Amino acid sequence: MRCSSSSRGKLCGRNNILFRMWVTSWIFISCVIYGAESASYRLLFTTSKEIRVVSVTGGHRPRPQQDVGKLVQDMEGCAAVDYLYDAGLVCWTDLALERIQCVPYNGSAHPAPVAGAGGGHGASAVQRIVTSELISPDGLAADWYTRKLYWTDGEMNRVEVVALDTRHRKVLFWEDIDQPRAIALAPMRGLMFWTDWGEVPKIERAGMNGDPLTRRPIVTDNIFWPNGLTVDHNAERLYWQDGKLRFIASMNFDGGGRRQLLSGNKHLPYPFALTFLGGSVFWTDWKSWDIMQLENGAREPRQLLHSDQTPLYVQAWDRSRQPPGRSPCQRDNGGCSHLCLLAPDPPGYSCACPTGVRLIDNRTCADGPRDVLLVVQRNDISKLSLDTPDFTISALPLHDVKHAIAIDFDPVDELLYWTDDEAHALRRARLDGSAQEDVVTAELGHPDGIAVDWVARNLYWTDTGMDRIEVARLDGKYRKVLISEDLNEPRAIAVAPTEGWLFWSDWETGRARIERAALDGTTRRVLVNEKLGWPNGIVLDIEHRHLYWCDAMTDKLEVVTLDGNERREVLNDGLPHMFGLSLLGDYLYWTDWQKRTIERVHKLTGGNRTLIVEQLPNVMGLKVMRLGEAPGNNSCSVNNAGCSHLCLNRPDGHVCACQMGYELTADEKTCVIPEAFLLYARRENIGRISIENSKNDATIPVSGVKDASALDFDINDNRIYWTDVRLKVIMRAFMNGSDVHKIIELGLDTPEGMAVDWVAHNIYWTDTGSMRIEVARTNGSARKVLLWKGLDEPRSIVLDPREGYMYWSDWGNQGRIERAALDGSQRSELFLKTGRARGLTIDYATRQLYWTDSYPAALYMASLDGRNRRELVTQGLEWPYGLTQYQNFIYWSDFKSGNIECVDKMTGLNRTRIHENLNSTTDLLVFHSSRQAGWNQCFQNGGCSHLCLALPAGETPIPGIGGPHGTNSHGLPQPTRQSTTYRCGCPTHYTLAADNQTCKAPESFLVYSQRNLLTRLLPDTDDCPTAVLPIHNLKNVRAIEFDPVSQFFYWVDGKSQSIRRVYDNGSNASVLVPAGSRHHPYDLAVDPYRRLLFWSCASADAINVSRLDNGTEVGVVVKGTDEKPRSIALHPEKGFLFWVDVGQRRVVRSQLNGQKREIISQEETDQLSALAVDRRENRVFWVSLHQIKSADLDGRKSAIILDLDRDASAKQLAVLGQWLYWADAERQQVVRARKSDGQKQSEVRGRLVNLSDLVAVQVPDPEMLEGHPCSWQRDHGGCSHLCLVSPEGAAECGCPVGLVFGRDGNEKNCVKPPNCGDNMFMCAGIGKDCIPMEWRCDGFDDCPDSSDEIECPACGPDKFLCRSGGCIARENECDGIDHCSDRSDELHCCAKPDMFRCATEHCVRPELRCDNYVNCRDGSDETAPDCPAQQSSKSTYLVVIVVASAALVSLVGLAYYCHRRLLGASASTLDDDLGDSAGDPLAPKACRAVGKPICQVTALQKNGHRGVGMAAKSLPKVVGIGNGGTGGCGVDGVRMSILNGGSTTTTSNSYDRSHITGASSSTTEGGGGVAPLLVSSSSVLGYPCETLNPPPSPATTADSARRHHRHHMACDDDYWCSSSGASRFRPYRHYRAINQPPPPTPCSTDVCDESDSNYPPGRRYCGPPCSEYDSDPFPPPPTPRSHYLSDCGAGGLTTSCPPSPSSTAGRSSTYFNPLPPPPSPAPSPIGRCDC
Repeated sequence: MRCSSSSRGKLCGRNNILFRMWVTSWIFISCVIYGAESASYRLLFTTSKEIRVVSVTGGHRPRPQQDVGKLVQDMEGCAAVDYLYDAGLVCWTDLALERIQCVPYNGSAHPAPVAGAGGGHGASAVQRIVTSELISPDGLAADWYTRKLYWTDGEMNRVEVVALDTRHRKVLFWEDIDQPRAIALAPMRGLMFWTDWGEVPKIERAGMNGDPLTRRPIVTDNIFWPNGLTVDHNAERLYWQDGKLRFIASMNFDGGGRRQLLSGNKHLPYPFALTFLGGSVFWTDWKSWDIMQLENGAREPRQLLHSDQTPLYVQAWDRSRQPPGRSPCQRDNGGCSHLCLLAPDPPGYSCACPTGVRLIDNRTCADGPRDVLLVVQRNDISKLSLDTPDFTISALPLHDVKHAIAIDFDPVDELLYWTDDEAHALRRARLDGSAQEDVVTAELGHPDGIAVDWVARNLYWTDTGMDRIEVARLDGKYRKVLISEDLNEPRAIAVAPTEGWLFWSDWETGRARIERAALDGTTRRVLVNEKLGWPNGIVLDIEHRHLYWCDAMTDKLEVVTLDGNERREVLNDGLPHMFGLSLLGDYLYWTDWQKRTIERVHKLTGGNRTLIVEQLPNVMGLKVMRLGEAPGNNSCSVNNAGCSHLCLNRPDGHVCACQMGYELTADEKTCVIPEAFLLYARRENIGRISIENSKNDATIPVSGVKDASALDFDINDNRIYWTDVRLKVIMRAFMNGSDVHKIIELGLDTPEGMAVDWVAHNIYWTDTGSMRIEVARTNGSARKVLLWKGLDEPRSIVLDPREGYMYWSDWGNQGRIERAALDGSQRSELFLKTGRARGLTIDYATRQLYWTDSYPAALYMASLDGRNRRELVTQGLEWPYGLTQYQNFIYWSDFKSGNIECVDKMTGLNRTRIHENLNSTTDLLVFHSSRQAGWNQCFQNGGCSHLCLALPAGETPIPGIGGPHGTNSHGLPQPTRQSTTYRCGCPTHYTLAADNQTCKAPESFLVYSQRNLLTRLLPDTDDCPTAVLPIHNLKNVRAIEFDPVSQFFYWVDGKSQSIRRVYDNGSNASVLVPAGSRHHPYDLAVDPYRRLLFWSCASADAINVSRLDNGTEVGVVVKGTDEKPRSIALHPEKGFLFWVDVGQRRVVRSQLNGQKREIISQEETDQLSALAVDRRENRVFWVSLHQIKSADLDGRKSAIILDLDRDASAKQLAVLGQWLYWADAERQQVVRARKSDGQKQSEVRGRLVNLSDLVAVQVPDPEMLEGHPCSWQRDHGGCSHLCLVSPEGAAECGCPVGLVFGRDGNEKNCVKPPNCGDNMFMCAGIGKDCIPMEWRCDGFDDCPDSSDEIECPACGPDKFLCRSGGCIARENECDGIDHCSDRSDELHCCAKPDMFRCATEHCVRPELRCDNYVNCRDGSDETAPDCPAQQSSKSTYLVVIVVASAALVSLVGLAYYCHRRLLGASASTLDDDLGDSAGDPLAPKACRAVGKPICQVTALQKNGHRGVGMAAKSLPKVVGIGNGGTGGCGVDGVRMSILNGGSTTTTSNSYDRSHITGASSSTTEGGGGVAPLLVSSSSVLGYPCETLNPPPSPATTADSARRHHRHHMACDDDYWCSSSGASRFRPYRHYRAINQPPPPTPCSTDVCDESDSNYPPGRRYCGPPCSEYDSDPFPPPPTPRSHYLSDCGAGGLTTSCPPSPSSTAGRSSTYFNPLPPPPSPAPSPIGRCDC
């Protein structure tokens, strides 16, 4: 019962006799009723999926089927539960949905179950109470007095309350809370209690109103994991349990009177939650799945129910658990405007406000937060109030936030605006997240900073992708580019509307700066450009005229005045990576990427630094503001100052501006679309000038212009095109400057002139450097050389699509103007001696041609048919350059004077200056539809597959049009030649098919490569002989190849040392063979039949094979000792591989698998530089020093074809037709000669800089492709790897090096043989026997196929060469034993001086005499008279006994050791007090890698002798092959088929556990002939299990906890768990504030930021399973919402990752704890890790 302040006195005092009598009476009545019902009651308990009802009657044990019902079902993360009895509501927390929900319940034993996940039967009855800002609501308690719910959040570490009626919600406690779990209420006393099992476990008490003065801990000792908590309202006692220490205890509300009710493992395996009813305590046990009861006074508990799922929380449903009473909040909500919360002190309650809202007086709350902070978190935008000290942050309910960066706020409409880099959009929404909409989405690159001009209602932003600063209205209309020049990495932006200034930062490397301009982009000025790195955030203090910025590289917060003066540091300590910056009042607020925090500091002093929020992932920009305040005004604030589009304030007054494409009229306020305007190109700028209205000049914001020369446009798609002679490219963009794109960027030298065919959508250009005129589609495709002969210096070009003609000027031979059809035919010279004619322009109405000349400076005109040539303007010209025509005027630009003028197009009169000061203008156009009128048959490309080229019509005048006799009103010829025909054109080297519409690719040609260019070459053709291939991004091309089947080009990228490919049209570029540290590709060869790529590797001295279709590796086919294969070539029809071996100075041929080799030529020089195969005439060509040689395919008929000059070179060879071609890199040319005799040598192409490769391409005949036995159409002969061609022409299979045919006998499938080991040699035969490496090249044929004696190297100085071949150790010569198969090591021993002659006439070395070993066959070397006397047999006997005893002891010790090593983990036990993890899941053991012991073996020689002084040559039987196999010793050989992946020697077992886990190993050398013993230490790799925590979260084991338990606890087969006493009882610590990593950065600005490098080089956050050391000072960082989404690394063993409470939601604040918390109901998906 709770009294109001007015009734407090005699009647309601706590000591009043009436109050005591009332409470006692109620309890007595309840007890009577309880007893009358024969102890019938209900228990509510939760599993992760359901809320169940247990009916208990008369003390009988409930029956699971009859007495257990379901109230709520179909959930995934149900956790805590409580109820309001009188209201008939059961409420629960759902960790999966992150909600608190309620459902009606009338106390029925078998209620109709409802679906708790939001769907299914009864879902409409579910009430959603709290649906946001929940992560791990582990505890729940209902206040039945005031109808409120209290809960704890173990992840957000706070205690909160919500009113069921109004949904008003408030955070009560948020400080000094570590991991809150259970919560209980005593409303009669106004108290709440909660458990905390964090770093300092405790139980606390506080007032239910959250008053910090009432908070105090009541249990702090003898406590570890306090899980459950409940209240006995009658006795005013608390009951609680500890899941680690395993006891149930009770105490008074103040913590006194503490006593234990039950303890020990027997009754409490793992108690989780508990409740109290009628003197009995009920609890759930997570481990035993039981619900237990301990009656009052009983010593032993009883099992009430065994559940089929893990029981979690439990509550006793009974009226006595919620006795009624009066509350001061019942009447008029206690007079509170929002929340009335009970309190332990008078007047028994206090008023409170929702989170973030301040209390104005003691009863009334403000309408909402006043000071608000908005922060961007990449995928979220969150809000927190600065009005209250809890700083509770909540995410706004926005959608589709992909990668937000910056944010700003409009205080007038109270809308927030933000940039989204991934969505390429500017967006806005209300403060509550509603009314979200896109503001700008088109033509955005990477929008970064954003700023709101709340006075003029404009929006400014930076675009670091487009390198622009733009402005628009707040709704996105009237968009205009303000600044586009000299911007490289613009980021933050801020505006001062009242001052008229715009500020921004640019973090360009080496030129970082902060700049200022007027709000219209004018009067630009650099404020700060020294000692800057990454100025990420800027903010203005307009009142004090200061600009602040934060720099993430210098790690400083600095300030200057708005003029850039008085620079000083505000803060320079503890700022590892600042990003966002904002200002409110006297405080600066910022975000820090690395610390993941929001902090503030005083703007003037740098003091009073305060941490606002920590552990906030992905923080980006932020904005702090005071709602309801919109200070300042200017002339734009009223009616937009009359401007129809944009009003932009400046320090000297406002100006009106128009969006791109509009012009201001004479009133300088109204924006209109002009009918026509001038376009000009001027070095680095392309701009527009108004013809009709003055003061409307604008630069078109196109980026990347360096030296624009020619300019044109296509009015159909509103694009402009230009050539750049410095970049050697042709580019295009939209008229507003967006979508800048290079359409032609390869093979251009000096593209001076360019014109667009607006009908056929083709583009023509002249190239003065290469002396060509070319055409392509306007997107750059279908490029064709039209004219390349008879051109000297082609310059300006103009088109007449209507008539089908093009006109161009040529400066060569005194200058001329020529004309040709649009396909290059019908070429003729119109005018000669034109000097340097440029600016060609056609007046399509009068059929006149205009141009300018510089020497002398003049404007000329003439008829299009070459007549009536005359001067139009000759006076007052300095250097006329660009020229265009519109209506009755000719306009021109003067390159030197900078003037743009116009005159009458027919008379040259009425000369008018349009513009001044535009020096260096190179081209001029009028943008108007009249400049692109007309029509021809190519308007829809004429049905052509590539190019449609209009052709001229006849010369017959059209009767009845214009003046008399076919003239117009000017007396000039009337247009009479409308084009009516066309021709389809093909790219260079392509030919028209029979349908005259489609194009066919060439079938044989050459391709040569330069550093970044591929060019196709057709030497004997009527077409242009060379065509640059449209393949971009080539870098340091070393070698090339072409697949004629797929049309893929392959090349070696010398920069990345990778092999790449791309279609011949430049599309679908990809990497076939990735770069590798050991890769150094040298040469390529394509097999089109088998779809294989052969490539030589200079670093590995090998030839590799990869599949063309997917790049997978086939294997190595050539690799041998002293071999250095370089240039390679194929004869795919015959299945031959050729290569130049510079190591052994030879040209070699083999099958495609490297077998059956033939030496084509053995050379005397290693300067073998090129190789080519003539597949038609079956000959091979190569270069040896300065000679080109040839032979047939087997090396016969060898001949010298050509002797090269000493200063010439031939690095590459190619055969095409009857010619042999070679690339001469020294002379930079491609040369050819007749392949039969080397005659008729000639240069094909010259001036080829950086020439690197030359290949000939021959498209195989379709019949050959289909009929070849190894063709892909024949499934490659059924071969798994390599298809060979037999001499009979049939398919047979082969394997690369290291693979063998399987044992199925069909010899088609290659498999990897078992590993012979590092010390073994694998025979080459089908059997694949393994022999010791010492047997290799020893003169004996140990392999069945004698492969161990093939290709043996020359013997070294310590070796003896047997006559039969092979080497033996020098000490084995003349030792009395035949080591060579022909006994040559013992044949001539007696001829040597000082040798000892045996009685059998055999000789041995003198040091072998009298050494106690028999070396002579008759033993005479040990029986000679001068040998020392032998020891007595007794002495020998004693020695034998001693040795035998020692050996026996050693064997027993070794056996015991092996037994302990193999069985120790399972056989050993630990004291239960240490919490052995084998039986106690609450204390799992540390992970340990256990190496398998390998026992030593004794080796015997092949001939049965014991090895003395030499490597033993018997093959021991392997101990422990595979998985634990055992065996003895003493076999002469082991077949590969009996090896199960193990090594045949104990010294290098490739499957040893230590190699997998990283455990160190050591070898113990035995005596002579004894194989070393590998000893793996089990103490190394002491990886503790990833968590030394209690069992996994109950929610994860709902259905099969016992099955999953071991699955979670077992780290891996290779990692055994054991406990470490040193770490088992380590105190529970957080690592929240140390060593937290920097999050990812937009635009990668922190790639090399050393200031952020708090981690050792090379450290990775996600380690292998069970690899996190307790003492690791660099724990992996938390990542938002990703803990349960990320596996532990590539191929990580996910089964070893135990869950942690609440962290599986991806946001665990306990992640840095070396001793993790107890389990919680948080879902923990199996097989996932926190990485």
